[in-house]
Amino acid sequence: MERRGLREQSTIALLILCDLLWAVVAYAIAFFLRVYFPLPLTADFLPPARVFELRHMLPAIVLAELVTLYFFGFYDLRALRAGFRPMVNSVVALFVHMLATTALYFFSGDVSFPRSVLVVYWLVNAAGVAAIRGWVGRRLAASSPTRVLLVGTAEEIAQFLEGVGEPRLHHVDIVGAVAVPADGAGNGHTLPRLAGGLPWLGGAADLPRLLAEHDVGEIVLLSPLSWRDRLVDRLLRQNRRPRVSVVPSVYDILVGRVSSGRIHDIPVVEVVKNPRDDLAYLFKRCTDFLVAGVLLVATLPIVLVAAVAVKLGSPGPIFYRQRRVGQGGAQFTIWKFRTMFENAEQGSGPVLASHADERVTPVGRLLRASRIDEIPQLWNVLNGTMSLIGPRPERPEFARRYAEEIPGYLERLQVKPGLTGLAQVNGEYHTSPAYKLKYDLAYIYNYSITLDLKIMAETVKVMVTRRGV
Repeated sequence: MERRGLREQSTIALLILCDLLWAVVAYAIAFFLRVYFPLPLTADFLPPARVFELRHMLPAIVLAELVTLYFFGFYDLRALRAGFRPMVNSVVALFVHMLATTALYFFSGDVSFPRSVLVVYWLVNAAGVAAIRGWVGRRLAASSPTRVLLVGTAEEIAQFLEGVGEPRLHHVDIVGAVAVPADGAGNGHTLPRLAGGLPWLGGAADLPRLLAEHDVGEIVLLSPLSWRDRLVDRLLRQNRRPRVSVVPSVYDILVGRVSSGRIHDIPVVEVVKNPRDDLAYLFKRCTDFLVAGVLLVATLPIVLVAAVAVKLGSPGPIFYRQRRVGQGGAQFTIWKFRTMFENAEQGSGPVLASHADERVTPVGRLLRASRIDEIPQLWNVLNGTMSLIGPRPERPEFARRYAEEIPGYLERLQVKPGLTGLAQVNGEYHTSPAYKLKYDLAYIYNYSITLDLKIMAETVKVMVTRRGV
């Protein structure tokens, strides 16, 4: 394990070094092409002497590139192993970097820098970064996948496999499952059949033998509902909502729940609190209003084209209004471009959308895949019913059902719902509401401006690659 960790760190260091070197080379190539080759949409060649008269801010440009690549997951080896799309992701990430570079020259007062060079630099740089990621991705794929062992109750393991879909992926090989009794019940011989023919390998007492026998590189512990989960869920349903703290176990500290307070000299972790007490949430509201206003103006041409496409694509209104559950359980009206045929739920009633939903129009399918159908919700951000980032708002019918079935579901109503969120950039259409809730709570209780920026960057990737939920 130590050798594997060292190898991964070396790979990340190699990626950073390659990106640094290639950024400098791509910068030089961009000027070379602009000076000596006729390029589309350029009037004439750039005079060689002009190159030495310009103000070059290469260190700042390269540093901004590394930060951009980090936010877009270019140094996440798991992502590179799991179907990373080098060319598409590189073009998108470095387009953002080009905009940042243009802004850097503009705000520094240097408006004479040739923009055509930045465009060429973007394309050459993207090609190189994609080639580097493709090479590293092939090397990672060629190496043996991580052998994973699942440990938990039969119910939790079955639910996990249902979400994964395939026990053997090209970067992970789930070798089997180990049953742990639920609430003291014995395992017996009634363990259910697992998806993909995955075998039950034994019980917790067999773990030392199984680790060596199956060359296990990672164990995934699947936690069942405990008495603490059920108690917290009951407390969250009370009108008088108390703060709840726990004395952390060694396991709690190891998984990152650092002590946040103390009673006398005993460390405690606050698990139920008001997340809006954080000053960052006040700043969040201000940035929501500002960014939503700018985006609404910037996307106006897209809105007009989408409106015409919806109107011509199928009979019915351009916009679709629907009741959703917002902060504190209050209902509000959400706005979207209509993506389904008119009266799609007239016979069936409220039904969750699926990945290949027949109710969706051809134009609606494109709008959903590109997330353009969500643009009208910027109005919801401006009127204060939604935020740019947060848990996605559910329809009242589904929210009531989930509140009864999923412990802790009501906690997501502590903050305003968002246009996008952690569950949307990490999940898929088949991700269960229970797992989406884990992402939502992780966002709410670990909120930071940095996390918002990362989710925004990931959202751009989702829009381009047409994945996620």
